[in-house]
Amino acid sequence: MVIVGGITRLTHSGLSIVEWNLIMGSLPPMSEHDWQETFDKYKQFPEFQKVNYGFSLNEFKNIFWWEYIHRLLGRFIGIVFVVPFVFFLSKKWLNPDLVKKCLLIFGLGGLQGFLGWYMVKSGLADNPHVSHYRLAVHLVTATVLFGYILWVALGIIEKGQNPKIAVPNTLKRLSIILFSLVILQIIYGGFVAGLKAGFVYNTFPMMGDKWIADGVTGMTPFWRNFTDGLAGVQFVHRYLAWLIVLLAGCIWIAV
Repeated sequence: MVIVGGITRLTHSGLSIVEWNLIMGSLPPMSEHDWQETFDKYKQFPEFQKVNYGFSLNEFKNIFWWEYIHRLLGRFIGIVFVVPFVFFLSKKWLNPDLVKKCLLIFGLGGLQGFLGWYMVKSGLADNPHVSHYRLAVHLVTATVLFGYILWVALGIIEKGQNPKIAVPNTLKRLSIILFSLVILQIIYGGFVAGLKAGFVYNTFPMMGDKWIADGVTGMTPFWRNFTDGLAGVQFVHRYLAWLIVLLAGCIWIAV
């Protein structure tokens, strides 16, 4: 799902399907007439009018298929989850605590699908680019979902094994800080992608010929540099990476 989502993003396919039909949208266009009708709907929105106005029907199909596969895979994951969950529930193989955790996973999966559409919707207005805020939220909820699934799975695997080793409080605190910084870095990764801020300074480790480019503090009010400014967002993303590497090294030494 993550790979297909990344391909969808890189091929600029995300805005090719301009409707969110959870059930009816499961089937792709089945005839030439259906394809033309879908293409005509796409033509009514800014991405075609301002960016892809020269697209032929075949070129439209290329971007349509990636977004379609992305959505279809989301639906398929839901089915793969629900069918065994209902079966295990009917057999009473799940304890109440695990039932709650599974329901939360299902809810997070549904929320992720909704946020994907909410993100796409922002690119169907005047500006044919999705909101970098919504992109970051979509990315973070995916990370939370992925992490929670792994956490639940590890909890099941650990049952019946030796008691957990006590972790020193200092190590716990450092780990929480590291986790928080990684989440923040993921958010800024979404900002950089959404704003296309990676193209502003494409040298590394310096930003052009400076460690802190002039454009980093060019906006007013000042805080907007680090939420909407291309140079400012890229600056945070770069230096957070160094901080994360440093902290990870400190934790490694502490362990």
